[in-house]
Amino acid sequence: MRKVMTQHMKGEPTIPSTIGEELETNPFLRADDPAIAERLGMAGRSELEVFTELRRRKDSF
Repeated sequence: MRKVMTQHMKGEPTIPSTIGEELETNPFLRADDPAIAERLGMAGRSELEVFTELRRRKDSF
């Protein structure tokens, strides 16, 4: 986040990002991560169910 803020303050673009950065920061690309499922109260649920819940929450954010 600090990197993005610094780039923004300098008037530099913050995109494109690398796939590594996206995997670190984009929860939609990590629906298979047990920590995300647990955080959502969905431990043990399928990747599709976790992704669907992430999307539902984003839609009402």
